[in-house]
Amino acid sequence: MIVRTHSRQPSPPQVRWLLAISAVFALSVGLSNTFVNVYLWKVDHSYLPIGWYNFAMYTCIPLMFVAAGWLSGRLSAAWTLRMGIALHAGFYLLTLVGGTALAAHPRPMGALMGCAAGFYWLSFNYLSLRLTKAGGRDRFYGSNGALGAVAGMAAPLTAGFIISHEDRFGGLSGYHVIFSASLSLFLLAILFTLKMRVDGGGRLQIRRIAGGLENRWWRNVLAGCFVYGWREGVFLFLIGLLMYIATGSEMKLGEFLLLQSGLSFLSFSWVSRWLKPERRPWVMGIGACGMAGAALLFLLPLSARLVVWYGCLVAVALPMFLVPLQGTVFDAIGRLDRTGEDDVEHIIAREVVENAGRVAGIGAFLVIVAKHPTVGAISKFAVGLGFVQLVTWALVSTGGAQKRIQTRAHTRMPRSAAEWENVYSNRQAFWNRRARH
Repeated sequence: MIVRTHSRQPSPPQVRWLLAISAVFALSVGLSNTFVNVYLWKVDHSYLPIGWYNFAMYTCIPLMFVAAGWLSGRLSAAWTLRMGIALHAGFYLLTLVGGTALAAHPRPMGALMGCAAGFYWLSFNYLSLRLTKAGGRDRFYGSNGALGAVAGMAAPLTAGFIISHEDRFGGLSGYHVIFSASLSLFLLAILFTLKMRVDGGGRLQIRRIAGGLENRWWRNVLAGCFVYGWREGVFLFLIGLLMYIATGSEMKLGEFLLLQSGLSFLSFSWVSRWLKPERRPWVMGIGACGMAGAALLFLLPLSARLVVWYGCLVAVALPMFLVPLQGTVFDAIGRLDRTGEDDVEHIIAREVVENAGRVAGIGAFLVIVAKHPTVGAISKFAVGLGFVQLVTWALVSTGGAQKRIQTRAHTRMPRSAAEWENVYSNRQAFWNRRARH
C-alpha cells in the first residue's frame, strides 16, 4: 500500500520556484485567456458559444481534480502540475492548428481547457498548502496575487496591441501570434517545475471528505465557496467581453486590463503586507461590500466608461476579499486534521463545490442569453451576481468561527508561532513513522 510521506520542511527556494511558475503561468494566461472569449465572439457574434465554452470548462475541472489527486499520490504534485501546464500548451497548439474551424466546437475546447485547469489548480493549491505555514499564507497569496497582477498589466496590453494590428497581415493572425507566445511560456513553466521537489501525497481516499463535513464551520466554508462560484464563473469572462463589445477594440481592452491589473497589484501588495489572520473577517467584509457597490453600476446604460469604473473598483476591492478568503480556507484545511492525511481530499472538496457554483452561475447565464440575448438583460444579471460574495462573507465569518475551529480531537488551537512549529514537527514525525512501516 502506498502511504503518505512528507519530506522535511520545504525550503524557501521551493516557495520561490512555485511563485515563479505561477508568475509565468499568469503571464501566459494573461496573453491569451481573455482573448479566447473575444476570439469566439468574433467568429460567431453570439453569447451562447462563449457560455458553452465556459460551462464545459468548469464542468470538467472538478472531475480532473479527482484524477489529479489520485495521480499526485502515485507520482507527485510536481508531476501533476507539469501535466496541467502541458495540457494548457496542448490547448493553444490545437487552437493554432485548428484555427477558426475549432471555434465552431466550443464544448470540446472548453472540456480540454477544463482538464488543463483541473490538473494545474489541484497541484498548485496542494503545493501552496504544503510549502506554506499557517499565519504566513496571507503573505504568500498576496505575493502570488501581486505577481499575477504584474503579469496582468504587461500581457493583455501587449496582446491587444498585436491583435489590433492584425489587419496588416489579414484574418485573425494576431490571435495566432499571442497563442504561439502562450504556448512558448507554458513550455518555460514546465522547465521551472523540474525544480520542484515534493513527495507524493499517498492514496486518495474520497471517503475522508465526509469526515471533514462533521465540522460545522467547514460546511459553512464550503457553502460560501459554492455561492462565490456563481459570481466568479461568469465574471471571469464577462467583464472583458463587455469591454470589447462596448469599444470594438482589442487595444482598448488591453489598456483596460492594464489599468485594472495595476490597481490590483497595488491592492494585493498592500493586503499581503498588512493583513493578519485576526483581521481577516472585517477586511473580507470591506472587500465584499466594495464589490457589491461596484455591481450597482450595471444599473446604468452600458458604456466603456461604466466598465472602466467597475473594473477599477473591483480591482481594489477583490484582493481585500480574496486574500483573506484563501488564507482562511487553507488554514482550515490544515487544522481539520493535524497529521495532514486528508489535505488533498479537502482541497478537492473545496474545488468541486466552488466549481459547482461556477457551473450553476454559467448555466443561469446560458438560460438568460438564450431567452434575452441583450446587453440590458446581461447587465441586470451582473447586478444580482455582484452581491453573492456578501453571502460568502457571512457564512465564513459567522459568529467569529475562525477563532473556534476545532480539530477532530477537539483540542485547543495553537496560538503562537512556536506552537505551530510544534504541530508541524509532530506531523513530520508521524509521517516518518508511517514511512518506516
